[in-house]
Amino acid sequence: MNVKKIDISVGSVLCVLSVAIFLYAGTYKGSGVSNYGPNVFPQFLAVMLFITSVLLIVNAVKGKSQTDLEGINLAGFIRTSITVGISIAYLIVMQFIGFFVSTFIFLYVMIQYLGQKSLVTRLISSFAVSIIVYLIFKDFLKIPLPSGFLSFF
Repeated sequence: MNVKKIDISVGSVLCVLSVAIFLYAGTYKGSGVSNYGPNVFPQFLAVMLFITSVLLIVNAVKGKSQTDLEGINLAGFIRTSITVGISIAYLIVMQFIGFFVSTFIFLYVMIQYLGQKSLVTRLISSFAVSIIVYLIFKDFLKIPLPSGFLSFF
């Protein structure tokens, strides 16, 4: 199978997926800050996915696809799989120990996995990003976050 057919196929599947996401996100009810509900951001991402998918198809039809596929880099594939696994574990653990603590641990582990050697940098970065994201979602956007077993604090 040549690259042009692959790009058209992937673009088509992503177009369908983006429409499905857009429609599903439209079922989200409620209101947030400034009359925007919980459906706005997922629908925005779905529109962006649709646009980029159409661009992939257009480039393939115009003949601007890559000429040859590169093989899969096994080390990169393993590294990506581990990152996805850690991310899935983060989403599961978040329900039990809460957003802030799980986000701090997730960021610390990911920063270390990606090669940062300094303990101080890992700790400060993880804490700072966790607190900033927490404050944005909790106080500015007024979005409830999982508190886990720490809910009594």
